[in-house]
Amino acid sequence: MTGRPADPAVDPAADPHHFVGVDGGGTRSRALVGDARGRELGAADGGPGLIDPADPTRAVAAVTAVVRAAAAAANVPLPVRGLWAGLAGAGETQARAAVEAALQRAGLAERVAVGTDVEAAHADAFGAGHPSPGGASGGPGPAAVPGILCVVGTGSSVRAVGPRGEVVQVGGWGQLLGDEGSGYRIGLDGLRAVMRASDGREPRTSLSAAVLDAVGAAEPRDLVGWAARATKGEVAALSVLVAGEARNGDPVAARIVHRALGAIRAHLEAALERTPGWDQRPVIAFVGGLVREGSVLREAVTAIAAELGCGVHAEPVVPERGALSTAIQMAGG
Repeated sequence: MTGRPADPAVDPAADPHHFVGVDGGGTRSRALVGDARGRELGAADGGPGLIDPADPTRAVAAVTAVVRAAAAAANVPLPVRGLWAGLAGAGETQARAAVEAALQRAGLAERVAVGTDVEAAHADAFGAGHPSPGGASGGPGPAAVPGILCVVGTGSSVRAVGPRGEVVQVGGWGQLLGDEGSGYRIGLDGLRAVMRASDGREPRTSLSAAVLDAVGAAEPRDLVGWAARATKGEVAALSVLVAGEARNGDPVAARIVHRALGAIRAHLEAALERTPGWDQRPVIAFVGGLVREGSVLREAVTAIAAELGCGVHAEPVVPERGALSTAIQMAGG
């Protein structure tokens, strides 16, 4: 758990109304504390904030810990006035409600709401108005501001808000039913490719040695136990290695990355098709470890956007900042 200290130029005591925004994904969570004017007072990083429907309490523990760390870094007492947490997996209504109720009981804030991590990112990219009665998760969510957000990190999804205010989700169905084009899927496909190569079902290339070395496995059969124990984030971390091998000319890795990029393009095409009426093609905001500025797929997804006639949102998207803005609006800041 790491915390970023408060800005010494801002006195938290000058405004007793404080708020917290949380972004929680499959790899880590981040909390940001601010005042009613949106000034950032302190932040902290913590463990995965993904909601597992089978055990929602794991997300509660992660969010509670990261909020407490951020409040300490900001020198702000709990409970704050409002907490809005955008968490991966919050689209499952019952699990979201369970997490929301547990966070309310934890005494972190006077008012608590949980939405999705994609809603948090969209709010930062395109603005957070007053929360609507029901967001994509079923709970209070950021107002529908037009724009298209493409998430490619541990998981993958697209959230599009059309020019008429319609909200469309493409993908985001988790590792069993979705996540095409994501870091998790690329990493998993890399592991599967190593096993096929060991069987002689496809060529054994430099990807096999790279994957085995990365996980500390002596031979392909050792990957069976490693994959069974690995977290979603650990599998997703292999995506950077796979992309690197693809850049170096490995044909198997290149095929995996090409398939992932095709899935990302299909997500975006579906989102554009389902949100007609744009006066001109919208810009696309990209967020996630694989597509942020300077990351392994950024150049490729920028090219996809151009092929679709869209521009790319120039500023970095900071989901916890969008969550903080939503918390302020939700709690009447």
